[in-house]
Formats: sequence, structure tokens, C-alpha cells
Amino acid sequence: MKPPVSHPTVPSRSALPRVALCLAGLLGCSSAPTTPADDASAPADVTGLFTAMTAVTTLGQNCMPVVAADPLSLRGSITLTNTGTVPIGPITLTAGLVTRVLGGDTMATFAVTPVTLAVVAPGQSGTVAFAKTAGSLTGDAGVAGCEIVPCDSPVRIALRLTGPHLPEGARAFSEPMTMPCTH
Repeated sequence: MKPPVSHPTVPSRSALPRVALCLAGLLGCSSAPTTPADDASAPADVTGLFTAMTAVTTLGQNCMPVVAADPLSLRGSITLTNTGTVPIGPITLTAGLVTRVLGGDTMATFAVTPVTLAVVAPGQSGTVAFAKTAGSLTGDAGVAGCEIVPCDSPVRIALRLTGPHLPEGARAFSEPMTMPCTH
């Protein structure tokens, strides 16, 4: 998985608690439609124009003895702004990934308590809160607890987003951050 490419129209912040996210398809960040669209009756395969911002309110791992099988805590919200002419959504968030900053390899996957952001009309914004589901962190076989995502490692958080007028494989990537841990 490639990390997102910088795009000048995507808002950016460098530190928690507000982390800019770019809604990305498989080739990185893009706000270009795959097909021009002029109204809400656009075909389902038309990709809308949008930007997204995530505020992360909780990110960290409890690595104090005894370490839980899933020590990761993650909460936040996503605000999506529809900058195009096609309604986007409803948008569903159900899962996420922790990826390495260098190389973009997936370190772990996790479930998100399923939430849906209502349809966002052109020129409007919508916000929805999300939370990682407790006990859902999964890494490589034989790796558990705080070894799944090592403390102080540079990571990106990516959320999988699905819905009408989003590109297949759309994900919201965070900027690079360091995984904080309590010892």
C-alpha cells in the first residue's frame, strides 16, 4: 500500500489532537473525478470531489504489565467536505489499518465500531465520530500485545471508507505520527 501523495488542496496539521487525513484511493490522494458529473443523478461509477479531515482524540497503547492482547486505543472523528457536484455517501467506516510510514506496509488491522456518515451534498460537510473496537487489533502470527505496533514507531492510521461516489479502496490516511505508549 502506498502512502498518500501530498495534495495542495487537502488541509494539513502536523500533530495530535487534530490530524489531517486525505481520502485516498489505491493510488494515493486525489480529488479528480474519474468522470465529469453535473448533477445528483450521476451514474454510480462517478467518483465525487472531496476533502476529509480527521481529529484524533485518543491514540496510544497501554503497555504496563500485564499487557492486553490488544493494547491499542483509538478514537476520533472524520469531517468530509464535498467539493464536487455529486452527492457522496452514505459513507460507512468499519475497519482500519496501522501502516509503517516508510514503505507503507501494514503492521496491523483493526475493526471500527460501524458508523455511517449521512449523504453529503455538494458544497456541504458532514462529521462522524469513530472508535476502534476493543479486542480487534490483529498483527502478524505469533506477535501479540505491544509488539504488534512497537512503541515510538512511526505509523500512519488508515480508515477504510465505502459508499456511493467514493473510489473503490478509499481510505483516510493520517499524517505520520509516533505510536505513544504508557509503560
